[in-house]
Amino acid sequence: MKTIKLLSFVLFGMMAAVNISCSSDSDSDSGSGSLTPAKYESESALYQITDGNSQYKSVELTASGNYVIVLNQKSYKAPALLARPQIFAGRPLGITRDSNYDDNIIYGTYTKKGDSYVLSGFGTITVVGGGSNAISLDITRNDGTKVTVSAQKHEQYASSTMTNNLCRTWEFAKIHVKVSAPGNNVDKTFKTYAEFMRFIYGMDDDEGIDDEYYQEALSETPKQVIFTKSGTYIVFYTNGTLAVSTWAWVNESKGEARYSWDYESLYNDNESGRINISFSGNQLVITEFIEEYYEKVKSTIDIEYYMSEVK
Repeated sequence: MKTIKLLSFVLFGMMAAVNISCSSDSDSDSGSGSLTPAKYESESALYQITDGNSQYKSVELTASGNYVIVLNQKSYKAPALLARPQIFAGRPLGITRDSNYDDNIIYGTYTKKGDSYVLSGFGTITVVGGGSNAISLDITRNDGTKVTVSAQKHEQYASSTMTNNLCRTWEFAKIHVKVSAPGNNVDKTFKTYAEFMRFIYGMDDDEGIDDEYYQEALSETPKQVIFTKSGTYIVFYTNGTLAVSTWAWVNESKGEARYSWDYESLYNDNESGRINISFSGNQLVITEFIEEYYEKVKSTIDIEYYMSEVK
């Protein structure tokens, strides 16, 4: 797969695509959001397996009813698609919904049944409590295999309006872009991520349909995103692949956060990014701020991702 080598390719591609200022059609507001609690809000947890001989590395249950199991196999760090990462653009892991056991991640949806969790396509897990967040997991797979492993419940962000509203499953509703550059400003909204990508690549409606690079990139556009209280966010792509990343509040009251593909690089400006989180009615709005210098001239781009909850 080809990659975009420099962020300036995106920025100046946008500038080339629109040569005059466009009027804004954004309907953003500064509301804090009015969302009902997620279905499994109280079940949200990340369990890190402490048994070094286990085939499992961690089990995470999300507030919206999704699960992610990381196997204790090869490590994988998803590289950013761009030189500096963007919140949803990355090289996803090579797994599909129909082949959940590929690579080192198993994922799907779950329901609660008594004291157990029923994980679609996998089996059941029962959490047995212990002291100081130490617990054990009784795991029964659909093939009848049973195992009990020791684990530690990972620290989570405390419940709050902002955190509870954010930590659920989302899908893209629209994208609003503002570019400020010498002699060229853009203010435009896109109804789909595909439209946004066509704009990035500087393509008109009748261009690029047969372009192999564009078609490959389009197949890897983000479709859904899950945020969790443990600082995980998961991006699902249109080709059935996914990528697992990390996020952290910087100033929750102001909606300021950071993200990275690698937890250890969360505050490395070259391998992480900053975003602002807000709500417009029932929609999540994630704003990413990007600065670029070309021949010592500063240009900026703000991308607002409007997202609706997946229920």
